[in-house]
Amino acid sequence: VRLLKRLESGRTPMAIDLFCCAGGSSEGVRRVGGASMGVDHAEQPEYIARFGTESFVLFDALDRERLRRLVRKQRPIGVLASPPCEGFTSTTFAGEPSRAPRLIAEVREMLAELGVPFVIENVAGARSQMAAEAVELRGPMFGLQTVRPRLMEPGGGLQLRIDDALL
Repeated sequence: VRLLKRLESGRTPMAIDLFCCAGGSSEGVRRVGGASMGVDHAEQPEYIARFGTESFVLFDALDRERLRRLVRKQRPIGVLASPPCEGFTSTTFAGEPSRAPRLIAEVREMLAELGVPFVIENVAGARSQMAAEAVELRGPMFGLQTVRPRLMEPGGGLQLRIDDALL
C-alpha cells in the first residue's frame, strides 16, 4: 500500500466494493491501509456507520453505466464484487431452496468490460460458477476462529496465489 501511495502521489489506494452489504470486503481494504467505496441496491446503515456516508453509493451494482461513471470518478486500483450467495449456499430458506438469482457470470462479464483488476468473492457452493483460477480462503489462514471458506476469483489482469505459509 505504501508503494501505491507513492506512485499515486500520496493518494490512498481505493477499491470499489460492489454488493457491499455491511462492508466485510471494505474492512479488509481498510485493514491494509486503503479506502473503499461501497455500492449496494439497498441502504446499508451498518456500512455507513463503519465507513461514513461519503463512502457509500446507493445504486444497483449491475447498472453498468453508473458503475463506469463511478470508476472514472474514483479511479480505483480495483473492484471487489460479492454477488448474492444465497443461490449457491447449502442453507434452505423456510425448507425451500433459494430462488435468488445466480449473478456470477453476469458480474464477471461486466467487470471485464471495465478494464480494471477485480476479484469476485462467493461461497464454496459457487465453485461450478467460478473460473478455474479461483482460490479458496478460510479464516484460520488469517488467524481467525471462523472457517467459512470463500472463493476468490481474480480478473482484469490480477492473479492470486496462496502463499505456502498460509496452507
